[in-house]
Amino acid sequence: MVNTISKELAEHVINGGFIDCKDIHDHSCAWQAVEKFFTVMKIASKFYLPIHCIPVLIFKRKKLMEQPLQVVKQTGMNVLRSCLFMSCYIAIFRYLTCFFKNYRRKIDRTNIILAGFICTFAILFEPSHRRTELALYLIPRFLEAFWAFLEKRGLVHSVQYGEVLIFALAMGIIMYCYQNEEKSIKSTYLSMFKRFWGVN
Repeated sequence: MVNTISKELAEHVINGGFIDCKDIHDHSCAWQAVEKFFTVMKIASKFYLPIHCIPVLIFKRKKLMEQPLQVVKQTGMNVLRSCLFMSCYIAIFRYLTCFFKNYRRKIDRTNIILAGFICTFAILFEPSHRRTELALYLIPRFLEAFWAFLEKRGLVHSVQYGEVLIFALAMGIIMYCYQNEEKSIKSTYLSMFKRFWGVN
């Protein structure tokens, strides 16, 4: 459980001071990471269960009727792997932020960068195709955050209707692939496109 730090302690950290872990969380650093693991596991199960089950009900109904045990087993395994990914990601990050803070005796952004880099290896719990999906999902989030970072420092300026141009470019590429390179589109997405746009 995270303790609420005082205003004076917060200012102490902002000014470059060091605080012990006992002022931030109860128990040891390892134990609070374990607690966070099980907390996130519970939350993640509610999040990932519909994410993995809904596509099965929409796109794999025939296979579900023909091989119910195999489909349910595979879906359950996918939910478990995704929950392990998210739980380990958060737990490792929480532990490593404490570890690097105590090892370096500093509270700065470097601790966050190091912990954030290492904990991403939890993605290995996910199957390869899911890793690709997650990477492709995060790239736009990264670019958006990086652009805001540069804009805040006056290094770039916002482009009027820039989001419209990006959307048009993305849809143009998708439509090109749909018309000419169907194999480059994931089968579930391709099936959905055909429902809306029709078969070529």
